[in-house]
Amino acid sequence: MAMGLLPCAAVGQCFECTIDPGCFGGTYPVLCPSVMPDAAVGEYYEESATFHLPPIVLDPGSGLTVDFLSMTVMTVEGMPAGLVFTPNILSGEYYPIQGDDYGCAVVCGTPLESGLFSVDLMVEVVASAFGVEETVFEFFSLPLTVHAPELEDPANLVFDTDTLSGFAPLHVSCTSLYDGPMVMHSWDYGNGDGSFEPHPEVVYGQPGTYELSLTADVVQLQMTSFHWNVVGEGWNQDIDDVFGDPDLYFVLSGPQGPFFTSPTVENSLSLSLEELSVVVLNEQPHHIDFYDRDVITGDDWLGGWSFTPCGQATWPVQGDNQGELQLSNVVVESVSGMDVVTVLEMPDGLSAQEAANVPGMDLAPSTGRQSAMAKRRCEHDLNGDRKLNVDDVLRLLDASEDAEACLLQIVQEFNKLRLKP
Repeated sequence: MAMGLLPCAAVGQCFECTIDPGCFGGTYPVLCPSVMPDAAVGEYYEESATFHLPPIVLDPGSGLTVDFLSMTVMTVEGMPAGLVFTPNILSGEYYPIQGDDYGCAVVCGTPLESGLFSVDLMVEVVASAFGVEETVFEFFSLPLTVHAPELEDPANLVFDTDTLSGFAPLHVSCTSLYDGPMVMHSWDYGNGDGSFEPHPEVVYGQPGTYELSLTADVVQLQMTSFHWNVVGEGWNQDIDDVFGDPDLYFVLSGPQGPFFTSPTVENSLSLSLEELSVVVLNEQPHHIDFYDRDVITGDDWLGGWSFTPCGQATWPVQGDNQGELQLSNVVVESVSGMDVVTVLEMPDGLSAQEAANVPGMDLAPSTGRQSAMAKRRCEHDLNGDRKLNVDDVLRLLDASEDAEACLLQIVQEFNKLRLKP
């Protein structure tokens, strides 16, 4: 079956985090906690991380004391699908020497994939010693475990149904347990038909046994390539650019602030990046700032461009800086489940209205996966002759409140024999 199209849908954001005052690294920056609390697929998650940024830093390697001027969050990678990382200062810029000795970020959303993850942050640090400023890049990691959902029926962890057996025509309501704007569904009803909807209803018109299956693909919208072909003005106005072309790079920002800084391509009037895996948020505003990196005079800003992605597409970059970027739906987890649907032929002498009044039948489906017949049994042979005959069935109709359930069991057993090859 072909893969369905992913609808445009917004991913919720949360912007409030809580600073942990117990997060203290002494005279060296630290990110807390060392391990993020566990999450579970399909369950809302919201936890905070804290930066401790001392204004005076003691370098443990050299023993040199430096002024911690600024820290900028440049790149956040490795987030599970469905979660976002948002610093309390959306620009991601902190100035410890000016009083920003603490910062925080919130990791929130509903995770859609399970596994062991490392949320990796690259930050740009500007420090000063003896009046000389130096810029370095540091890296932090936040381990995060996302557990698979725990369900009562381990045989099928992917979808649920309101019934799995009954008379034809049998209506079965299906519910995907993997739901969300970044999940693509592919149902196979086992009768030649299927659906890409998350919660479809199927009608089985003919008696038989059918394999009902669902494959749910959890996807991330990722920027997979970027091409910058026309460079804006403003780069050739200082001493760094006298002897060559610009050193190009760009910064990609979303609602949570800057989260990706490209590699720098030196002495070039174009920049092309392939095989990227930069996660962007569907239907959320994004912005790209273009720069020429200058060591002596400071980086030149060459312009900016804003866009709001809506599914996979090739976007033309427009304005003073021109090119294109490719957004693709990348499958990060694929899960499958299967159940067997048994459809019985309507027996002679049983009307559609009578079938509708039997628990678990088409017109009155049970609310659980297990039919009423699997929960209770009845004695068929009321007259004790060890044979099931018409008199037994007629007596059952008037015998007790369980009569309809017993009658259904009798019919099901008859039809199981008839369906055997």
